[in-house]
Amino acid sequence: MDIPQDFLNTLQHAIPVIKKHIEEGNPISIITHNDADGIASGSIISKTILRLGGSFKTTVEKRLDDQVLKKVLDEKPKIVVFTDFGSGYLENIGKTFNEQDVIIFDHHLITGEKPQNVTQINPLENNIDGSREIAASGVCYLFAKTVDIRNRDLANIGLIGALGDQQDKGNQKSFTGLNTFIEEEALSYGLLKKTVDLIFYGYETRPIYRALAYTTSPFIPGLSGREDNCVAFLNHISIDIKKGDKMRCLSDLTEDEKKRLFSALSNHMISQGCDSSSVHDIIGTVYTFKNEAPSTPLRDGREYSSLLNACARMNRPSIGISICLGDRNESIKEAEQVVDDYRRKIGTYLDWVREKDRIKELSSIYFLDAGFEVDENIVGVIASILQGQGILKDLKPIISAANSNDGTIKISARGADAIIQHGLHLGKIMQEAAEQHQGSGGGHDVAAGAFIPQDKINEFIKSVDEIVSRQSTI
Repeated sequence: MDIPQDFLNTLQHAIPVIKKHIEEGNPISIITHNDADGIASGSIISKTILRLGGSFKTTVEKRLDDQVLKKVLDEKPKIVVFTDFGSGYLENIGKTFNEQDVIIFDHHLITGEKPQNVTQINPLENNIDGSREIAASGVCYLFAKTVDIRNRDLANIGLIGALGDQQDKGNQKSFTGLNTFIEEEALSYGLLKKTVDLIFYGYETRPIYRALAYTTSPFIPGLSGREDNCVAFLNHISIDIKKGDKMRCLSDLTEDEKKRLFSALSNHMISQGCDSSSVHDIIGTVYTFKNEAPSTPLRDGREYSSLLNACARMNRPSIGISICLGDRNESIKEAEQVVDDYRRKIGTYLDWVREKDRIKELSSIYFLDAGFEVDENIVGVIASILQGQGILKDLKPIISAANSNDGTIKISARGADAIIQHGLHLGKIMQEAAEQHQGSGGGHDVAAGAFIPQDKINEFIKSVDEIVSRQSTI
């Protein structure tokens, strides 16, 4: 597919701004979001500046607010670059950085008028769907390649954010929109291989039982996060986990073994209360990064994305950035330990949710009040898993809440595509409800979030329920 010319033109606008500051010797302050897309996006811009001979400082933040913006301003930057957020904070950014050049690479909902000193590159301005067709990492990759064709070696990183944001919504869990353009480039450059298969993490790199245990999209009750249970499960269906002294990977299985595994998993998931449609999420397009060593978690696109997301959610984002910038030594070892800890946390949190009737059903939404029981950085992941399992039987979005140590509550909203087709836009709902209760919010139509004061949670949830009821045509 071709890139729309009007979007290509917007990519050009940021080039002279960045080059001017590099020529003047001004360090570039990069502020990015704390998830896989944010780490990939910030890393692509960091690498681009590095290759241009510039200096930079990359900071990862879980949100943008006046406190974060002031902290950046106190460092007296001449230029600030925001990646994977910024478009929802145009007014605050304009007020704070009225003497600096600002560039925003984003794909989220745009709020307010763009200040004169801000260069914004957001596909939504060109009628391109930022929820499904391209992530911020894709926007940053297209910019990097526009700066210098040699940056095409970053194409795989341009896809990582799309996988992290679950933009594999096409047939057989494939990409759509501008993501397919980046995918085609990665294929043509010899960076990428595509196959359709079971999509456990570590398709070529991890023992079968571990690949099964590490799979959380979809989350498989009783198996995800439980290597011991996975070994027993595979033994029960007569699939050998070793051949001689070598542990077998998913890619080593015969077609008959794969069919047997899929059938057994289908029966298991349905018996655990998962919807039959969620079973098909374990088959899809496998993205193999050919330039990565087969023995590393970077070989599989979804595993790479999950690794970056784990680093972000476990407050170790610098490890993810180091890996994206090329570190293939100590950072990989540290990241794998972070991933192990992250998956154990997810398993523990989901067990907590399933132990009792934690999810409340209101007239138009489901609500999970996690309090301090679930890490605020992970509560959105839990909401996504619950929404994708098919356990929530009614066609309603799920709103989850986790307390933060700073006196606020982190809100994460998730909805299925079928809900969005009935007129809902969760980003707009979060924005409207949060503003009514002294908070801030925004995001995509299918996934969004907010921060509100802890004493406003009951009123906020009531407002969300009312707005969803008003917006929805279900």
